[in-house]
Amino acid sequence: TLVWTSEGDREVRRGKMIYQNPYVYEMDLQGNFKDSFLTPSNLYMQPTEKGPRENEVFEGSTFDKDYRFLYVSMEGLVYEDGPIASVHYAGAPIRITKFDTKTYKSVAQYAYPLEALAYAPNPSTGFYINGVDEILCIAKDRFLVMERSYSTGVLKNTIKIFMADLSDASDVSKISGLHLNKSYKPVVKKLLLDLDDLNRYVDNVEGMTLGPVLANGHPSLILIADNNFNALEKSQVFLFEIIP
Repeated sequence: TLVWTSEGDREVRRGKMIYQNPYVYEMDLQGNFKDSFLTPSNLYMQPTEKGPRENEVFEGSTFDKDYRFLYVSMEGLVYEDGPIASVHYAGAPIRITKFDTKTYKSVAQYAYPLEALAYAPNPSTGFYINGVDEILCIAKDRFLVMERSYSTGVLKNTIKIFMADLSDASDVSKISGLHLNKSYKPVVKKLLLDLDDLNRYVDNVEGMTLGPVLANGHPSLILIADNNFNALEKSQVFLFEIIP
């Protein structure tokens, strides 16, 4: 089977405000629906500024090594957890939800602290975003986390890969207002790779998976860009060697 995520909807379309909760669906290899995971109520779309922001909901997903749990990351913050990342604000808390693959219910949420926005937008009123685009479980409680920062007026995207450790992180599923609450332990992270260091153009990289074992026995990592069906954006695939 395959499992896939949707960010839901919270926007005016054809003159009507649409609210569709984010979801995680399971289907067979012919595309037929099999089952769905139960979305936590704190991630429901709301008519007021509560819950997820539009287009900043379920983005990354990964199973643990035993397929016992499914982890799904938000791209951005729910309104209650504070403002989005900016050049002057680091540590904005993104929720990672842990689902039980036997019951299809969430069993925990963890707070992952975002980096600050890589570059200020130009003009200053232009669009900008920094969020989690993908996660990848590589060992028990160890994940690769991809952050993607983009600002209007800056041609490239800034892509950073972090090693994240959930082993000591608090379950924040019952906590609201994470930006103000200091009683929980966030996910611990360490920078592994900043694609700015490649000194080349990097587009909207959003996908990440382990690749084939290389001839020298080392594992590999594959990153892929989403071109948004836009002729001005590049389709890119990056292959990296992982040196143990």
